[in-house]
Amino acid sequence: MKGRKPLLLARKNILSGFLKGAYSAYKKRIDSLKIPAKYKKPKLILAMAILIIAFIVFLFLPGSSADTTIPVYKVKKDKFLVSITESGEIRAKNSISIPAPRVRGNLKIVFLVPEGKYVKAGDTVVKFDPGDALNALKDAESKLEIANSDKEKLLANQKSTITRLESDMKSAELAFELSKLNVEQMKFEAQMKQQEAKLNHKRNELSYLKAQQEFKSQKIIDQSELSKVNIEVKQRQADLDRAKKELEMLTLTAPSEGLVVYEINWNSGRKIQIGDTPWSGMSLISLPDLSAMESITTVNEVDVSKITKGLKVQVKLDAFQDSVFPGVIASISALGKSKDKNSTVKVFEISVNVLSQSEKLKPGMTTSNKMIINELPNKLFIPQEAVFEKDGKKIVYVKNGSRFDERQISVGVKSENYIVVSKGLNEGDEVALRDPTIKLEEPQKKDGTGSSVSMPAGKK
Repeated sequence: MKGRKPLLLARKNILSGFLKGAYSAYKKRIDSLKIPAKYKKPKLILAMAILIIAFIVFLFLPGSSADTTIPVYKVKKDKFLVSITESGEIRAKNSISIPAPRVRGNLKIVFLVPEGKYVKAGDTVVKFDPGDALNALKDAESKLEIANSDKEKLLANQKSTITRLESDMKSAELAFELSKLNVEQMKFEAQMKQQEAKLNHKRNELSYLKAQQEFKSQKIIDQSELSKVNIEVKQRQADLDRAKKELEMLTLTAPSEGLVVYEINWNSGRKIQIGDTPWSGMSLISLPDLSAMESITTVNEVDVSKITKGLKVQVKLDAFQDSVFPGVIASISALGKSKDKNSTVKVFEISVNVLSQSEKLKPGMTTSNKMIINELPNKLFIPQEAVFEKDGKKIVYVKNGSRFDERQISVGVKSENYIVVSKGLNEGDEVALRDPTIKLEEPQKKDGTGSSVSMPAGKK
């Protein structure tokens, strides 16, 4: 600014001399004209001179004119926040998950409670197609009926066999006892008859023992067969009970009250919907605890080293720009993951605890998470777009009445949108947010390759 004062003084002297000569020439010209005297009055001549002066001032005075279309920013001194802002999503820190039932056959959703509905414990939230389960139930009922029928038939056959064997054993026992008496009676008979009676008694004894053994063996066989049939019946009953239970499991109810939030169907990459065929155990619906919320976001691998647990965060809901909630970083993932399928950029998941409660906070809402890395008190700062580079120096354009003056500044740390000014500006100064020396309608210049490039407002 000091180097421009001689130039301004020289311009002022030249302008003063020019105005005196112009006024003298103009007065002579007026006097020479044959016009009424009323038009040659000094006041009229003075007014014309002022118009000429104003025009010349407009052309020759230094500094850019203050175009009213140029946006300005009023410099202020305040707490300066060094931060990183990333988008995220609200979710409950604690929630109850409702998974797909573990049943045989395929599952197909035929009913879903609307997402966002507040349900009570016991309310139906999901229903599946019961077709396969009903067929399995009918099949289990038929098999159980057959097993019971086979058991009844076996019991009847066993009873008949046991009755016959018991009768045979009784007959053999009687024959054995009779032959025993006959042997006693033959003591006084001839030797041959005595021998014959003894042999008959022996035969009857063997028959009786055989009948006893057959009866006992049949009892063991019958018990074994009955146990086998009972196992079959129990198995068929278990199958029936399972089929009934699986049919009941196709209707899911809420274990507690809460707000319904659909989970992602990883087969399709979108939230679950009617017609989906989830696998057994897949999470379908969650009932979040709205008393404790968190915002899940990610940070680029370049910036993750700046983030630590406990840093303050300003959580803003995209749907409610006027709502900002205090938060704190609770955890940082130890492993990075790809930002998306087609990207090689790695990001790390960050969990932010939201420290206040509000009815506006609902799971699934998108957020803007401003993570405060550092706080610098009592600093002058301006938007980064107000800083330009000229001849290797940082400059700004300060509004000065009807024009903008170029001024060199020194800068310090910067955040995402603002930069600290350590020298060159005062609180209350107004700086241009674009280069006022460049007309927006100026034609594009050519770069070294001949391609058209837009003239930048300044380098940051």
